[in-house]
Amino acid sequence: MRSIKSAVFLMIAVIAFSVYAWERLDGIAAVVGDEIIMKSELEAYSLMRMSAMRVNPATADTAELTRTFLNELIDNKVLLVQARGDTTISVRNDEVESALNNHISMILQQNGITMEQFEMQLRIQQGTTLSRFKSEARRTIREQLLKQKLQQNYYFAAKINRRDVEQFYAAYKDSLPEIGESFDLSKLSLKITPSDSIRQSARSRIQAIKKQLDGGADFEELAKEHSEGPEAIRGGELGYISKGSTTEIAFEERAFTMGVGEISEPFETRLGFHIIQVTEKRDRRVKLRQIMLRVAPDQKQFDNTAARLDSIRGTINKKEDFEKTAREISADNLTRLRGGSMGWVSMFEISADLRSAIQNLEEGGITAPIMEDGVVSIYRVNARTESRRLSLENDYPIIAEKAKDIFAQKKLIETVARWRERVFIDIRI
Repeated sequence: MRSIKSAVFLMIAVIAFSVYAWERLDGIAAVVGDEIIMKSELEAYSLMRMSAMRVNPATADTAELTRTFLNELIDNKVLLVQARGDTTISVRNDEVESALNNHISMILQQNGITMEQFEMQLRIQQGTTLSRFKSEARRTIREQLLKQKLQQNYYFAAKINRRDVEQFYAAYKDSLPEIGESFDLSKLSLKITPSDSIRQSARSRIQAIKKQLDGGADFEELAKEHSEGPEAIRGGELGYISKGSTTEIAFEERAFTMGVGEISEPFETRLGFHIIQVTEKRDRRVKLRQIMLRVAPDQKQFDNTAARLDSIRGTINKKEDFEKTAREISADNLTRLRGGSMGWVSMFEISADLRSAIQNLEEGGITAPIMEDGVVSIYRVNARTESRRLSLENDYPIIAEKAKDIFAQKKLIETVARWRERVFIDIRI
């Protein structure tokens, strides 16, 4: 059986080395507010950072590096102190358990071992039990999630404009990574309108759910049982949204006019019927839960629309014909006025169905009809390349996201520096 020492070390690194540090109470490196940094925690963190930097401890100025690494750990503790004091941030027990199970599953999978073998190696290599390991891991995972949520708040609050993105691109364009396999695509879509009977059935079901809520039923439990969105497993938890962050104006208008704790009446968007509950409001953002019932066309409607689009497909082999037809009949408002043009898109930006459909198409090829969220679409491959550099013209959303990342990181670093001035810090080494 292979040793899992490296995997356990990875686990400890991910959860801030809590098990290793608390099993060896060999001295305090620093005190940050009510938080403590153990010498063993600093040692383990330093080893990980030097390994990542490919620094040889035998030849490096370890004293200087240790001071740098200790400052990084202090910043992390300052973040934790701030997160603990932020009443808008909370971590659920199921989030902690999910993260813990994912970490342990990763260790088992990467090392090809069973839980019993993992437990035995913990006793041999770390001198601890699985129960103790999980207990300490839960505590530190909770801390890590608190810090992540605080950081996310600053990320979502970060605002950048076109000039910010252009300045970022001018400064970093030579160091931005190349995009892999990419396609210059055009799109033509036809909308499928669900039948009245399907829509009425969904309306009746959502009204029945609202009646249960009015009778005192638990929102989270009903979301888990009935909601057809991906957030159902989390009890309908959508997290925070800000104005303009979704494509559904009716949804946002409803959310931002409600009070905390209020549950909406059922309402309809292009996705289906919704009931939402506002759980928190902060910095012009609202935190929501939802129950959603989709209103989707049946297979017969899809088949009829797909047959019509397939017939059109046979008459528009030339790019000019595709552009003309897209301008005349396409239901996709974002591309219709451009003759269906989507510009360059990378392989990782597109859906699995579209990826499969265009993977083997030559330039000029047109896909068979693809069902996509209430529409049926065909795509034309105008050009393709194995690799290309990012450009503002073709990749503005990607570049803007990277610019926002850098901007948010800089703002958070500046904010942490200010927080440090208000937090008690006692360095003991």
